[in-house]
Amino acid sequence: MIRQGEISEGDALPSERDLMAAFGVGRPSIRDALAALARKGLVKISSGERTRVTRPSADTIISELSGMSKDFLAQPNGLKYFDQLRRFFESSLVRYAASSATPSQIKELGEALELNSKSINSDTQFRKTDIYFHRVIASIPGNPIFLAVHQALMDWLIDARPERVNTVELNKQSYNDHVAIFECIKNGDVEGADAKLSAHIDYVFDNYYD
Repeated sequence: MIRQGEISEGDALPSERDLMAAFGVGRPSIRDALAALARKGLVKISSGERTRVTRPSADTIISELSGMSKDFLAQPNGLKYFDQLRRFFESSLVRYAASSATPSQIKELGEALELNSKSINSDTQFRKTDIYFHRVIASIPGNPIFLAVHQALMDWLIDARPERVNTVELNKQSYNDHVAIFECIKNGDVEGADAKLSAHIDYVFDNYYD
């Protein structure tokens, strides 16, 4: 009914009683179906109000994949495959950033880099500012799906990262990689930005995940 356009975004669904009659099923089946639709971002269920049709966001779509993705990461070579996915995805993002970033976007990326530099001695903070630096790059095309995919990918990979002690030296090198990537983006060096990103991902995979 929703995908066929019989019910539009913002419209209230029929009551549970009407849905039971229409589909010939009991109340538990209707509630299970509505819960499944809510997880997919197709409806919004509010206590005391009629369920309404909504439009799924990019975040909703990605969250549906999270469970399967984390299971896949735990399989042999799962981390390797996700690392390859990150390479393909971020390569396109960094190339776009180097060719198309506006002065204000470059300024924002520089500010993210400064936050990263101030957190080298704190592994928890460094992770956050590391992700933020890459997230700013992912935001440059202005595509919300890219941001959602990037956020999910980082969440999956960070969850899979082993706990380490004395990461300051690793963080310093990772920060230096970020500086090199930033300089290439600022100077419009597409090939250089891609090469620096590839070297950075090599370093991260070899030193943070082994």
